[in-house]
Amino acid sequence: MKLFLVFLAIPFFTVSNASDIPDLFNILITSGSKKCLTEAQDLMKKLKETKDQHDTEFGNIDILYNRELMISLINNFKSISSSIKSSNCSTSIFIKYFLDGAVFIGDQIYGEAFSCLSEEDLEPKFTDCANSMVPNNSEVLDYLKPVSFCVASKIQCSKEDQKALVVAVHAGVDLFEMFNNGKEILEKIEKKQMRLEFQPKKYAHLLS
Repeated sequence: MKLFLVFLAIPFFTVSNASDIPDLFNILITSGSKKCLTEAQDLMKKLKETKDQHDTEFGNIDILYNRELMISLINNFKSISSSIKSSNCSTSIFIKYFLDGAVFIGDQIYGEAFSCLSEEDLEPKFTDCANSMVPNNSEVLDYLKPVSFCVASKIQCSKEDQKALVVAVHAGVDLFEMFNNGKEILEKIEKKQMRLEFQPKKYAHLLS
């Protein structure tokens, strides 16, 4: 059955929308030293190559069920992230955080949990959970984390697979919120007020 994409839109945000990645980060590149701008442009080139490689393949929703192709995309993200060494450039730090988060989410969805999750019909489970947990006139995004626990409890998958779903949703929401505050985050990094590094351990306690 199809994954319920309204529910999974956040964790799939960076993993599936390769065509949007360069444009998303280009918005954030507004200033910086010549060295940092050159570094950012090099990363944009690599992201653009990823976009061009996968653009034609992401024409329909079924691509999310092509595990081999999605893992290829995740590996591209991993390679680009690994190319970012110790950088003092805020944009590079932010992009690395974003890519590391996308790889982490992709590993949760397209790892061992995929076999079971891809067979689950999550839509009615999500609807039941959302109807009981999300107040009227409220943003679903604000409640995705608690809703993910509810949905996980309803699927016929192992505890490990349930955990993978919950972790992917939590990390996806955090990544989405971080990107929405991208300009503010970049300013804090530039002023040495914030150290940004994706921390998988943050999610280890979920469903443990």
